Amino acid sequence: MKVLVVGTGGRDHAIAWKFTRSPRVKEVFVAHGNAGIARTATCVNLRTIEEMADFAQRERIDLTFVGPEKPLSAGIVDLFQSRGLAIIGPDSRASRLESSKCDTKVMLRELGIPVPEFENFSDPDRARDYVRSVGYPVVVKADGLAAGKGSLVCDTVEDAEQSVRALMEERIFGDAGDRVDIEKRLYGRELSFFCFTDGTSVVPMVAAQDYKRARENDEGKNTGGMGSYSPHPWLTDSLVKTIMGRVAEPLIAGVREKYGIVYRGILYLGLMLVGEGADITPYVLEINIRLGDPEAQVILPRLRTDLVDVCEAILAGKLGATRPEWDPAYRLCLIATSGPTKGKKGWYKGYPDRYKIGLPIEGVDDIDPDCLVFHSGTEINASGKLVTTGGRVLCIVSSGSTLQQAREKALTEMEKVRFEGIYYRKDIGLE
Repeated sequence: MKVLVVGTGGRDHAIAWKFTRSPRVKEVFVAHGNAGIARTATCVNLRTIEEMADFAQRERIDLTFVGPEKPLSAGIVDLFQSRGLAIIGPDSRASRLESSKCDTKVMLRELGIPVPEFENFSDPDRARDYVRSVGYPVVVKADGLAAGKGSLVCDTVEDAEQSVRALMEERIFGDAGDRVDIEKRLYGRELSFFCFTDGTSVVPMVAAQDYKRARENDEGKNTGGMGSYSPHPWLTDSLVKTIMGRVAEPLIAGVREKYGIVYRGILYLGLMLVGEGADITPYVLEINIRLGDPEAQVILPRLRTDLVDVCEAILAGKLGATRPEWDPAYRLCLIATSGPTKGKKGWYKGYPDRYKIGLPIEGVDDIDPDCLVFHSGTEINASGKLVTTGGRVLCIVSSGSTLQQAREKALTEMEKVRFEGIYYRKDIGLE
């Protein structure tokens, strides 16, 4: 079997790696990959979804798996299906659940799925009037795709007004700020919850605890993710049942029955759990249409079932008969990012703000082979050196019988990695 993975980041590296572990897979291609992925699979320079479909037809690819949200929102699944090509991911209509936070919140409210109090705005003046009137802290979210950074958590009215200005007038995320979703800030326990679905059946994955804030002690700006670990510390079977019964299952059934949307692939629920014991309410903060990054880097290494078998069950509509098996050992992901560095015109603040690229990376080959290394932003330069190309550069995934054991291993191995301005949170897994 030939597999094509679409993506360039750490999540996509983990997906490609997982397919290489399948005895049913002969060759894995990645479009368009990075320097680390090139060590795992064959990278192909395909930039448009049309180029990817042409390649899949030409090479007789048996299965395509899409990592990031952008090609899904651009309609890659619709295109592949129109050509009779097997592909995992939601189509363009289902992808609106991530590409429009405003429309999604309305849809969820109509389906009776718990969401925070919210209003949507396309006029910045009306948005500012609203945050002055509500009398409680809010979160201001760009409607469109913003690489996981479009949710601005506000403590004060002034913060909220600045967030509206940044998104809608300064356009820090471009067209994603055409509209904003302004919702009541909830306080509770945040959870990333992942499922496989074939449009009818929904099967939960194991959960991961992720870390969004740039700095330790959950301070600093939101990022695409600074680290994660799995299993989750407080996700019980009872809580899984609550989330499945109140959110995941009614969502998949509701969009199919009310809106005619058959959602197939990965469902990623960003939840805030409010309450205690049997009275917990899982509020949906956001829906993503793919695996998370860095959650995928700790979830996929725990999956004992062949990912090909799961994908085939999704495509055949037989997921209900599938029960994935999971390794109980801990996995912890520690992400190295491009931190503060000095440039010709002053300092780069570092990810998630402006950062320098093209910095030589050393020490990767010295990492213990018992650990996994997944690359996010790397390339081989003209001199043959491994260099940085992104804010999140690479991650180390360690394992252990305890969380503490996995944490200590990742930190020890990360000390071997060197590039100018390297920064990583040292409190990942410190519970």
